[in-house]
Amino acid sequence: MFAKRNDQYSVICHTRAAEDCSENGEWCDSEEEAQEWVEQECWIFSGEGWFCLKCNYHFMQNLAKTRRDKGMNSMLPDGWDDDLAVGIDTVR
Repeated sequence: MFAKRNDQYSVICHTRAAEDCSENGEWCDSEEEAQEWVEQECWIFSGEGWFCLKCNYHFMQNLAKTRRDKGMNSMLPDGWDDDLAVGIDTVR
C-alpha cells in the first residue's frame, strides 16, 4: 500500500488500470502524511487499497464493460438493457 524511497513514503495506486495512472501519491515524510495526502486529493479507498482519480475516471467510463467482465450481468433482471441509464429516472 505504501512505497518507501529515501526515507519518504507514498501511497501506491492499488489498481493501476488507467493508461495515465498516477501510480503513486506525493512523497511525504511519514505513512500518515502520505495517507492524509491521498485523502485530501480525494483518492478512493476500495477496502483493498487506494486508487487514484485517473483510475476512478477510467472505471466510471467503462462501467458496462467492467460489469460484463466481472460476470455481474446476471444481477440484472431479465429483459434489462445493458445500458447503465436504463431504469434511472432523471430530473430535467
